[in-house]
Amino acid sequence: MAVIKLISWHPEAAAKAALLERAKMTVDAAPLVRTSAVIGEMAALNPAALVLDMDRRPSHAREIALALRASKSARHIPILFAGALPAASGDGLPEQFARLRSELPDIPYAAWPDARKVLAAMLKQPRTAPPIVPQPRVYTASLAQKLGIVAATPKAARRTRQVALVAAPEGFGELLGDLPETVKLTGRIGKETDLALCFIRSLGDLAATLDMLTLRLPDKASAWIVYPKRAARMGEAFHENDVRRLGLAEGLVDYKICSVDAAWSGMKFAWRRDAAHGRFR
Repeated sequence: MAVIKLISWHPEAAAKAALLERAKMTVDAAPLVRTSAVIGEMAALNPAALVLDMDRRPSHAREIALALRASKSARHIPILFAGALPAASGDGLPEQFARLRSELPDIPYAAWPDARKVLAAMLKQPRTAPPIVPQPRVYTASLAQKLGIVAATPKAARRTRQVALVAAPEGFGELLGDLPETVKLTGRIGKETDLALCFIRSLGDLAATLDMLTLRLPDKASAWIVYPKRAARMGEAFHENDVRRLGLAEGLVDYKICSVDAAWSGMKFAWRRDAAHGRFR
């Protein structure tokens, strides 16, 4: 039996999978084992089509689509974007996803009520043209910009921003380069903290850091948990899945991953809306 793969970060993913069910097709809505290994997972599963949910974390859906199209082993998999917004025209992506429309114009979009019909048409009449392969991306942002230490817009940059560097390795501040005067670096998290970068080196550090964030991180602030890329080589048996799993258990939601440098990776978290711990407001 052919398999349709649904990748969704929505709490109602099972209901969305039911909308896609059709005869002689099964929908696999199981969460990815590792987002960073999506190419290998999709190449091994080789689904008849992949549906990417745009209702929650559309930036993640974009990254997955771009990664699959850039891979020779997975770019043959038909992709459908699906969401709550009505299509712009025909099967085009809504205006909110204009950037993605320009990058991958050949991937159709469907509102959920129409998704099964659009998916059936895709499978009945596969595209004859080769899939569009995105141009390699060139990153010009500085580390401070990637981490959000420097605000992305001129208006936001005028506001004083307090950034806490917790347990950072020696010399890390130098990697950030010259920062604007509106950015204030501190060594601890307080009620004025906008962003925290917390470095961990073991599962014990992770547990202690999450306890600290629960007590101190303001509700509207965000935090990077920065962990070694080669934890196993350091004798520590943990990786990004542990960081995500334990963070979620404390009411934090991850929404970005970043390679900090050759030695460190980071996962960015914010408080879930219903996770009130009596922190600074």
